[in-house]
Amino acid sequence: MLTWDRLAVEVERRFGAEISEELLLFLVGLNRMGRFPEGEEKLVKLELIQLGTLVILERAGYMREIGVDAEGWPQWQRLRPLPSWTPGEQRAFLREGLIRYFAEIWEL
Repeated sequence: MLTWDRLAVEVERRFGAEISEELLLFLVGLNRMGRFPEGEEKLVKLELIQLGTLVILERAGYMREIGVDAEGWPQWQRLRPLPSWTPGEQRAFLREGLIRYFAEIWEL
């Protein structure tokens, strides 16, 4: 079973970068888009992190993709409200979702 520590080793091996939730959410968003979208780089990076978050929420049953806009960005519908998580619970939820995501796509 993949753990956060093992995922950190794999990220460093593949990308030469230290693991962070933001980096992994960026990679999830980039993977979902299939390309680096045009636009101001800093803004696009933030939008890819947000997209990565939405993908993780979709996989947990909180969101559903309902289409794409004219620029190719996915549009979402909330299926159920998010719990009132503490910052620690939110981080644990994201980490668990990221571990599952990368375990699946990297077949770890």
